[in-house]
Amino acid sequence: LSAMRQPEQTSFLFVLHPEAISIKETRRAIDELIKLDIENFSLIINGIIPPEGRRNPLFAARAEMQARYLVQIEFNFPYPKQRMTLLADEIQGVRKLRQVGKIFFDGEPDSRLEEVASVRAQSEMHVSSLDLVRARIQPNGHRRTVFFAGKGGVGKTVASCITAVWLAQQGYRTLLLTTDPAAHLGDVLDSPVGDEVAPVSGQPHLWAVKIDPKAAAETYKARILDDARQRGRPETAIQVMEEELDSPCTEEMAAFDKFIEYASQEGWEAIVFDTAPTGHTLRLLELPVDWSKQIDVKVFASVEGTAADDVAKQRFGKVIEMMSDPEQSTFAFVMYPEATPILEAWRAARELGTVGIHPGLVVANMVIPAEQVTTPFVQSRRLMQEKYLKEIAERFSVPLAQIPLLPQEIKGLKMLAELGELMYGNGDRAYAGKALEASHG
Repeated sequence: LSAMRQPEQTSFLFVLHPEAISIKETRRAIDELIKLDIENFSLIINGIIPPEGRRNPLFAARAEMQARYLVQIEFNFPYPKQRMTLLADEIQGVRKLRQVGKIFFDGEPDSRLEEVASVRAQSEMHVSSLDLVRARIQPNGHRRTVFFAGKGGVGKTVASCITAVWLAQQGYRTLLLTTDPAAHLGDVLDSPVGDEVAPVSGQPHLWAVKIDPKAAAETYKARILDDARQRGRPETAIQVMEEELDSPCTEEMAAFDKFIEYASQEGWEAIVFDTAPTGHTLRLLELPVDWSKQIDVKVFASVEGTAADDVAKQRFGKVIEMMSDPEQSTFAFVMYPEATPILEAWRAARELGTVGIHPGLVVANMVIPAEQVTTPFVQSRRLMQEKYLKEIAERFSVPLAQIPLLPQEIKGLKMLAELGELMYGNGDRAYAGKALEASHG
């Protein structure tokens, strides 16, 4: 820790986009390090739209949004900063990395923007039928639980909020919850989300709750230790249990335990689970196995041997069975149509398959609408996306939904409802263009 505090030995480099949630998450992470007396920070502000990108109306509107956040970043983060522009094509391969290094470190301009052939409007080619998509999120005679997964920062919170709002608008009693420590649900809903289940103001049939892993862990540890004391466990055993419960994985155990509590409640017709990043989710799913193996220490302190396994099965069996049943649960992977998010989602999906859980839906986020392809810069990026939309459809072989790139951030119930109709209903396919007109109105 001492070396980490020395700027001569260690640098903490934060990469963020000029967007509200990214700024908030960076602030949260920096504040945590400051508590440890670490303050040797630098920032890379990534994805800044270049002048050639701003010749397109959609990207010009997003550049205006970015400009406001760049001012905020300058004001709120008094640390060295570097900026990286959004390129017309993807960063992949050694040759491209060298080129990007010259742009980033040497200040050379991006000279490789080439004229590309016109990109045909193929947006519908990689969108599954609404009936197939809806079948993966709607209750089907019993409760439906939808889990959103994917690489950090790809839009799981946005996708989960759109889905929960749409389900509530269909009249389903819907619970939206998160175990993500960043807890961005309230930001996207534009409505506070607390530690207790509460209605979302302005949206009938929708409730939301934030599971705070740290608070859940404290409650969880106190419950287990109190139960052990009441059952007469010796103090030496209590000390061993306390040491075990100080393990870093206890927060994940507690969060999963709390999720099971909500998932077991009667009355919900749909539960939408805004998960933490993929690796976290997989560890949560594996926890029941770990608990069963170490059940006498960590959970049911007075139960031994085979009886411990019986108790574990009774508590977790229905939930695990529900997660594995495609008629009751859908694991939806969210990704940008780019190489790295697709690869990470594919790896996570294969790991899920080892525990009998398979993807039921994929959501491609920030897809450039075909009608907005009006300049070489945007044509190049759309062409890249088309390639990866095709790869997503072929790799996952499940229904594919899309969230369009919009001129502003997705926030508030009105926008979420409109996007829900676009993804799951009969919404206006020209929504992005009308949103652009509204942003200038």
